[in-house]
Amino acid sequence: MNYSVNVIGTDNSLVKIPFKTYEYPNLMELIIDTHYEDIGACLGKGLCGTCHVKIVAGKLDNTMDSIEQETLSKTYNTDSNSRLACQIMLTNQIDKMTFKIITDNKINL
Repeated sequence: MNYSVNVIGTDNSLVKIPFKTYEYPNLMELIIDTHYEDIGACLGKGLCGTCHVKIVAGKLDNTMDSIEQETLSKTYNTDSNSRLACQIMLTNQIDKMTFKIITDNKINL
């Protein structure tokens, strides 16, 4: 079955990206391959914060692991809707959700 996710890019344009369940390892890889390349410095390990996205529409039921929580706690411009795209799996749960790529992804050390 085919699904789609909406991504608001760095220029505030909205792009609808179709995907198949587990077609990519995670949302970050889908975004890099189809839309925007300048994220994912740690290659999906959840350590750098460069794939910081905010949930604009929809809700994720899965909880964050301790690594994602720690990385987000050190990342600028986070709030309760912040997630790391590398930690979001391509499942039917994210179908029709909207995520905004956050570009000021500096880690606060």
